[in-house]
Amino acid sequence: MHNHYAKPAWVNNAKGDVRCAGFELEFAGLDLQTAANAVAQAVNGEVIKDTQAECKVRHPQFGDFKIELDWSFAKNMARKRLEEQGASEDAVLELMTDLARQVVPLEVVCPPVPVDQLQVLDSMVRALQQAGALGTSDSLIYAFGVHINTELPALTAQTLVPYLQAYCVSQHWLMKAHDVDTLRRLTPYIDTYPKRYVQTVMAYTVDTPMQQLIDDYLEYNPTRNRGMDLLPLFKQIDEARVLAAVQDERVNARPTFHYRLPNCEIEKAGWGLVDSWNIWCVVEHLAADPVTLKSMCEQWTDYNENLINLKEEPWHQELAHIHENLLSV
Repeated sequence: MHNHYAKPAWVNNAKGDVRCAGFELEFAGLDLQTAANAVAQAVNGEVIKDTQAECKVRHPQFGDFKIELDWSFAKNMARKRLEEQGASEDAVLELMTDLARQVVPLEVVCPPVPVDQLQVLDSMVRALQQAGALGTSDSLIYAFGVHINTELPALTAQTLVPYLQAYCVSQHWLMKAHDVDTLRRLTPYIDTYPKRYVQTVMAYTVDTPMQQLIDDYLEYNPTRNRGMDLLPLFKQIDEARVLAAVQDERVNARPTFHYRLPNCEIEKAGWGLVDSWNIWCVVEHLAADPVTLKSMCEQWTDYNENLINLKEEPWHQELAHIHENLLSV
């Protein structure tokens, strides 16, 4: 594991403040209270229990770390049992806690942290590891992930277009760089953008309006199940437009990318969030380099004009070189 968090090319947002990023970690092997205690001890926070299924760890500087059982199917079962037998919700949730430890992931949702202070999360990861958290390699049922929610430098089309293009030309390389778990590849949760959508993105210019970016995205990606989910971002910008196309209560408006590709390999000694972050930063730096980005977009277009491509996308070596440079700083 590299121990240095790379800085994005654009460190500040439009207000001049340091941009923030929030991480979400999925794992198993711990009950809710044990996980909450581990997080609280690591970040010097206070545990605030809400229900049998979720609680918070309040941090005086950054805000709340939310820890919850990620068991939507179990919640549905609990509701049915409530209806059928009249049991209390707490009673149903408590009965299912032991099962949840084995087959239902826990999720820690971290508050936004400035991108120049991300190392403060390392102690939390170590504490969860020491408590016995289980990650992707320890589960035959689930493939656990890390989600990175990075604040945009500005909520403008001119800012978003190069990010979209950078991600589109990088998405297959990112899969390899993260060594995305086979089970996670087979699920629909982190699907790549469809080719016709990428072709549309390649034609964007600095003058492409935000309304078109949103409409095109919703036409080809009316789902959360993408490696980079933009529904939260577009809901932040134009909620009515998104709700007209997608009715999903899990989509929460926020001014961030929702990047879902990395595995959560918390079971591995030495694993941390830094490697996932540094791979994401390849997109950050490519988006800020118009000359290299234009070259890669042209290479993508030429490559995809072929009916059959037996060789690897040739610009992948350039992406790997950007990554190597980030690690050497």
